[in-house]
Amino acid sequence: VATYEGLRHLGLTQHVAWRVSFAAVPAPVLIFVAVLTLIFGWDHPAGRWEDRHHVPAAALQDELNQPEPQNDSESDLEKAKKKAQVSVHVVEAADAQPQIKSVVDVAVNEVLTWKTAVKIITNPLTWLPALAYVTTFGFELALDAKMADVLYMMYKGKLEGFSRTTAGYYTSIFGFLNIVTRPFGGYVGDVVYRRYGTRGKKWWTISCGLIMGVSTIAGGFYLSGHTAPSLPELSVVMGVFSVAAIFSEL
Repeated sequence: VATYEGLRHLGLTQHVAWRVSFAAVPAPVLIFVAVLTLIFGWDHPAGRWEDRHHVPAAALQDELNQPEPQNDSESDLEKAKKKAQVSVHVVEAADAQPQIKSVVDVAVNEVLTWKTAVKIITNPLTWLPALAYVTTFGFELALDAKMADVLYMMYKGKLEGFSRTTAGYYTSIFGFLNIVTRPFGGYVGDVVYRRYGTRGKKWWTISCGLIMGVSTIAGGFYLSGHTAPSLPELSVVMGVFSVAAIFSEL
């Protein structure tokens, strides 16, 4: 909003100012993040792309695909003697079976066919991540897009100096929270997973969603409970919806 207002003061039309604002701010940020990902990011969960076969799933698959050695020249008597013998040998850690923490560790790509595609599409588990994304990041996008209008309509002419730019500044707080909440949420998720596994991450996700939902409903009731000339406290409005935004971003 501040960029838009500045461009308008420079004489650009509304049509041009909005488009320049969207190109001038998000595009450099996206390019910068892409470069950082290219430099510091991993190509694969195992690290480098050439190490993609070193994940537990690939190791298990290779082990399953290895045929047992057979020697047709051995007589039945020799085979029986070998079966009767018992030997003990030390297995190095590198040769041991990889540790499995979840089904993701043993997931192996399969050839995509119409049958498997239908099976994937009709499985409710396929849609759970999308539903979770809609109710979290979708909520944040809706908040970022409309909260400035809500604040401006409530406080214009009632709080001294409260303009569209001011409303935009307040709303930008929800976006800037991502700088802290997203890395912190990833860290907490990793800690919960290491200690409690997949079940722990499920409960953590559900808890964040419940807190986000309760905060949003509470904010809605607070706003609807104030009619003219009563004015909602700006600090309360921002506080309640900030809690909702934080737990939607975690």
